Amino acid sequence: MTEAESLLVLAESLLQFVELAGDGAGAEEMLRAQDSQAGDAVAAALDSAHPDRAGLDELRQLAARALGTRGTRVGRARKARRSSGRSGRKRRP
Repeated sequence: MTEAESLLVLAESLLQFVELAGDGAGAEEMLRAQDSQAGDAVAAALDSAHPDRAGLDELRQLAARALGTRGTRVGRARKARRSSGRSGRKRRP
């Protein structure tokens, strides 16, 4: 299986997961319960060529709520910005 095909399978699986979870609250809870790889899986699915753009947008929004990140950056690596004397970590309420 090629990488593109693997991404399509991953995207389809996640879209089915969201659909089966129903109202979204269950899907959010399930995503929160996963380890950090959940964000990476969602990001890979969002970068796939899956034709269900509306479903992927719903997945993006769901993951943003569940994982506490902005929808466009879910699972993507970001450069750490550090100023002198600070740990670079954000406070969570």
